[in-house]
Amino acid sequence: MQVFTFFCVESDGSVPRFDVTPCLDENAARRRAEELVGVHRGCDTVEVWRGATMLFDVTTRQAAA
Repeated sequence: MQVFTFFCVESDGSVPRFDVTPCLDENAARRRAEELVGVHRGCDTVEVWRGATMLFDVTTRQAAA
């Protein structure tokens, strides 16, 4: 298991919430980010980090596709 941090970024650039979740791999982390972007109102993008490295982000458009 790896620990990932998910930052919920709103349209104004603020980050009012974050989530720390252990996942098996980056694919599982991407699925978690897709869940989070759909759950938190106002959250336009979820940035996925492992330690001090940003791996990728998921936007509301990507999650809807």
